[in-house]
Amino acid sequence: MSDRKLSSRSARVVAAGEALAGERWQSALARASGVKQQLLAMIASGEREPTDDVYRKVAAGLKKEAVRLARTSGRVHDMADRMLSELGELEED
Repeated sequence: MSDRKLSSRSARVVAAGEALAGERWQSALARASGVKQQLLAMIASGEREPTDDVYRKVAAGLKKEAVRLARTSGRVHDMADRMLSELGELEED
């Protein structure tokens, strides 16, 4: 990241990407949104500002990933419950 001050939009894109995938967020957000990773890197460095179209694509990608993660979370939780149940150690959440 450069020393440039990010706009609120750029900072929001970076924060959302980091919340989604941690330090290596750019590739994950690029896949989810259809925005090139190179463009996300320029936004993160303050070199480019996200256009309305890019901002919209990022938001749509984040929503898509949130749905996917919610589904995955439920399946993982159910698997853990089954495993603990087999051991007789299932606790109520």
